[in-house]
Amino acid sequence: MLKYCFFFVLLLFISSGLIAQNGIDTTKYDWNPRIKGVGPVRGLSASLHTNSAFDVRSNSDTYGNGQGKIKYNRIFKTKVRFPLYLNDKIKLAGSFEYSDEEIHFENIEQNDYPLYKSLDDKNMKSIGGSLYLMTHLKRNRYFMLRFNAKLKGDYWKEHIGNVRKYTFLKMEISPVIGWKVNKYKSWGVGLAFSYTFGDPLVFPTFIYNHTFSDKWGVEAFLPARLKLRYQPSKLCFLYAKAGLKGGSYSIHLDDSELSEFKTLELRKSDVNFSFEIEKGLTDWLWLSFEYGYRANINFDVTNENHTLSLSGSKITHENNIIDSYAKGGMFSNITLFITPSKSLLKKIGIK
Repeated sequence: MLKYCFFFVLLLFISSGLIAQNGIDTTKYDWNPRIKGVGPVRGLSASLHTNSAFDVRSNSDTYGNGQGKIKYNRIFKTKVRFPLYLNDKIKLAGSFEYSDEEIHFENIEQNDYPLYKSLDDKNMKSIGGSLYLMTHLKRNRYFMLRFNAKLKGDYWKEHIGNVRKYTFLKMEISPVIGWKVNKYKSWGVGLAFSYTFGDPLVFPTFIYNHTFSDKWGVEAFLPARLKLRYQPSKLCFLYAKAGLKGGSYSIHLDDSELSEFKTLELRKSDVNFSFEIEKGLTDWLWLSFEYGYRANINFDVTNENHTLSLSGSKITHENNIIDSYAKGGMFSNITLFITPSKSLLKKIGIK
């Protein structure tokens, strides 16, 4: 699968570059998909996400039924984004990120369900990076591509050091063709191969960004997220948000009944509804706080060999080894980030 993804990315890079060269106009057009009025770019950020306590119920042909309560679930994440190549026709940027997730069950010493005992106090890590490509096609039309690759799971464990080469590698890709209507509006259509729903799926995407007054705007990347924006002052943004958040970890469950598997996949996803405030402490240092409700879609364990669905059949749980239902609950997220403002660039000697 890895070689096909890299070949696809290479093909998109080459084809978009050729289209951009062949479609050069003598007239200058504003094609950059970023519009006026959006919030600050997060160059370097660190965040802490916590979920309130929630109940979990599980069933399995191997293990039978189980139930427990997760009293503590937190994710620490840090990310840096940086430019790689910029000119009038092509903009290429990259990012590197690291995250660590912990789950703790209530009264785990009194619960004998193997999934819960294996997940309790387990550090599930994610480390990797992304590439972002934007290129001018013709007039106000652009091509945009996001590709990321991460190692996700408990891959530092000694007892799974002999698993196959790419077990922990998770990749996502999202190509888009879009139109910059004016400096306040842009939209686009595309496809995504992603873990947004927990399972790896290919699905169509629609992008719509519109600042429709001095203070109000909307930003959408459907079906993944939708955000209504309000700006009461220069250094403050308020958001009402809805979105899907999913992922997959390759993990080892310490149980003899699953000893035939070197690793399994923990796949989980939620739909979130929240409010967020971004406040500039200075024009380059910002703090954001988000609070909302999380409704679970899946929290399941499956054989990692089941990799891809074009139709969403994996959402039916037909290949899961353990099916789980996680109850919804509240969540909060606090983020401190640096944005590359003009004053900051001037301080470090970049004009």
